[in-house]
Amino acid sequence: MTKLLSLLVYPLSFSLLLGVLALLCRRWRRISSTLSVVALAWLYACSTALVADRLMASLEDQYPPKAMSVLPAAEAIVVLGGATRGDTHMSSMADLNARADRLTHAVALYKANKAPLVLLSGGAPEGSRAEALQMADFLELMGVPRTALLLEQQSRDTRQNASYSGVLLEARGVKRILLVTSAFHLRRAVPLFEREGLTVIPAPADFQQLVAEPSILRWLPTVEALSRSTYAIREYVGYFYYRHRNWL
Repeated sequence: MTKLLSLLVYPLSFSLLLGVLALLCRRWRRISSTLSVVALAWLYACSTALVADRLMASLEDQYPPKAMSVLPAAEAIVVLGGATRGDTHMSSMADLNARADRLTHAVALYKANKAPLVLLSGGAPEGSRAEALQMADFLELMGVPRTALLLEQQSRDTRQNASYSGVLLEARGVKRILLVTSAFHLRRAVPLFEREGLTVIPAPADFQQLVAEPSILRWLPTVEALSRSTYAIREYVGYFYYRHRNWL
């Protein structure tokens, strides 16, 4: 449900929807013109670094990065899915996406002896290989032994990440975890895992606000800025939907 709601308010989808409505309302020129202007203005705004950074900052600033030295140890590192696009026809490994920082951060935590166990949480549509398996390939490649990995292969969203992982962790007697996901995602993920009776230490990764100024002026539209705005808006939709369902 959250994915459908998010799709409807994605900047590109929403602007196209308004554009279609504008065409249908051509008989009423004022309404049609207003819809067209709103569609273009919304798409333009969300395609600029000015808006994308502001949206991301509103989510990421709640979970600032922490030096490895100050992060406490836990019983397990939990890594949420979303770091791969899926298996491809031309490679034995899955294709990583922009969220792949989750994997490298989890490896860094493991090699810093922050926890002896890494739980990878992520399922897949029927007929596809679970994302937990895809992530496991990369963690092994980066030096994490298979014996240290625990795979949760059923979940399809953040709520299921928490509930299915909670069952596996309870069976292992794990109560204290380092939760690795994108910084903008932690606002929703942390309380879900806490509701499973776990002590959660946020370990944010994949920060979206760059230190360096973009090579293109911040008020000019780019595909990269549109992508970041889209991720932030999707996260807000997911968060408020979960709040509405009393899942948070």
